[in-house]
Amino acid sequence: MEDTEKRPLFTHTGEDVEGNPLSVQHRQLGDSVEIPPEDQDKRLGVWSTTFFIITGVMMTLPLPQAISQSGLISGILILLTIAGCVSYQAVALGRCWIILQERWPEKYGHDIMIRRPYPSIALEATGRRWIYYVSEIGIDITNFGVGVVDLLIAAGSLHCTLLPNVPVNKREWLFIVTAVTWPFVLLGAPMESLAVGWAGGFGCLFASFLLIVALIVAAAGGGTMSGSPIVDAAGSYIATTFGMEATTSMSTIPLSNLNVSMSTDCFQDQTYSGSVSVESFWIGASTLIFAFAGLSIFPTFQHDMKEPKKWGRAALTAYGLICSFSIVTSLLGYLTYRGWTRSNILDNITEPYGAKVLAKVTSAMFVLVYLCNGVVAFIPVTADFEEVFSLKKKFSWKHFLIRTVIIWAGAGLAAVKPDFDKFLPLVGSTVIALNNFIFPAWFHLLLNGKNLPLHEKVINVEILVMGIVGAIAGTYASILGLSD
Repeated sequence: MEDTEKRPLFTHTGEDVEGNPLSVQHRQLGDSVEIPPEDQDKRLGVWSTTFFIITGVMMTLPLPQAISQSGLISGILILLTIAGCVSYQAVALGRCWIILQERWPEKYGHDIMIRRPYPSIALEATGRRWIYYVSEIGIDITNFGVGVVDLLIAAGSLHCTLLPNVPVNKREWLFIVTAVTWPFVLLGAPMESLAVGWAGGFGCLFASFLLIVALIVAAAGGGTMSGSPIVDAAGSYIATTFGMEATTSMSTIPLSNLNVSMSTDCFQDQTYSGSVSVESFWIGASTLIFAFAGLSIFPTFQHDMKEPKKWGRAALTAYGLICSFSIVTSLLGYLTYRGWTRSNILDNITEPYGAKVLAKVTSAMFVLVYLCNGVVAFIPVTADFEEVFSLKKKFSWKHFLIRTVIIWAGAGLAAVKPDFDKFLPLVGSTVIALNNFIFPAWFHLLLNGKNLPLHEKVINVEILVMGIVGAIAGTYASILGLSD
C-alpha cells in the first residue's frame, strides 16, 4: 500500500491526487456527533457571536507599553496592520469552514457537533494528520498561555492597584488568585453559554471604556508618573469635551494624603522608550500580536451560529469595536505618560484622586473579567488531556489530578517571572503567530486558492511571509527579554 504521508492527499480544490473527494477515512479525526434537536435553538445570533469574539480577544491593558516599546508611529502602524490582517484572517477562516460544510455535509454539516473545527480545517486543507495535531497542540499552548497571563494580570492588579497596602507580594497574590480559580476549573464550568459571551463582552467593553475615562481624567488633572510630562492643555480640552470637570475637580485634594506606598516590584515592569531598540520593537510587536489572539477558536463560534454564512458580519463588527478601543487606549496611555508606561497601564494611574478611583473600579472589573477568562482558557486544555487518557465524562480522581496539575503548573510557571509583560511577547511570537497568521493564510490558499482573485492571493502570501518573519524575530527578542 502506498504511503500517503509522502504525497499530497489532495489539492487546493479539496480533492485527492486522482481528483476524488477526500474520503471519510482521511477525515476520521473530526470527532463529530449529531447535535440534539433541543440544542438547535441555543445557537448564536450575529450579536451574540460578536460579544463572544470580544470576550475571547479583547485585551487593552498592555497596549500602551507595547506602543512605547515599538515607538508611537511605528507601534500604531503595527497595531493597525495586525488588526487588519487578523480581521481578514477571521473572514478567510469563515470561508474555509463554509467550504468544509458544503463539500462534506455528512461530516461537517450544520446539524453536526464538531469537537475541533480549526484542526479539521488544517486536516482538510493539507491532508496531513501531523498538521492536525500541530494545530491542536498550538491551540492548547495558546489557551494555557492566555490562562497564565490572565492569572498574572489579576494578581498584578490586586497587588499594585486595588490593594497596594496589603502586605502580600505579587507571587503570593498569584497563588491566591489561582486558588480562587482552581475550584471552577475542577467543576468544568460550561464554556458555551450565552451568559458567558454577553457578560464577558459587555464587561470587556465597559471596563475598557472606564479605562479611557480614567486616562482622560489623569491627563486633564496633570497627573504624572516618575516625572513624565503631561500635555495639560490637550488633556483639559479632552476632559471638557467629555464633561469631566466635576470629576477632575477632585484633584484639588492634597495628593500627599492620597498617595499609597506601592511595593517596589510594582515598578519593575516600567519602561522608558526614549529610544526604540530592535529588541524592544519586536517585543512590542509580539505583545500586539498577543493582544489579538483567538483566531483558532473562531470556527467553533461560527459553527455554533444560527447562520454561519453571516460570520463575516459578526467578526468585522467585533474587530471594529476592539480596534477602536485599542487605538484610543494606546494613544491616551502613551501621550499621558509618554515613555513611562507599565505592562498594566492602570498601575500608572495614581493621581489625581478622580483618576485613581476610576482606575480602582476599572481594575476590579478587569480582575473579574480575567478570572473568568482564565477559567475558560484552562478548561479546554484539561479536556484535551482527559481525552488523551481516555477518561469518561463522569468526574473521578483522575479528572481532579489532571485539572489540578494543569492550573497549578500554570501558576508555577508564572511565579518564575511574575510579570506578564515577559510572557505576552513569547506566546504572541510563537503559537499565536502560527495560529493567527501563518496557518490561516496557508489553509485559505489551499482550500480556496483557485477561486481567489489575484489581489487576495497576494494578501495571503504577504500575511504568510509577515507571520514567518515576525515569528522568528519576535521569538528571538522575547527569549532575550526573558533572560534580562
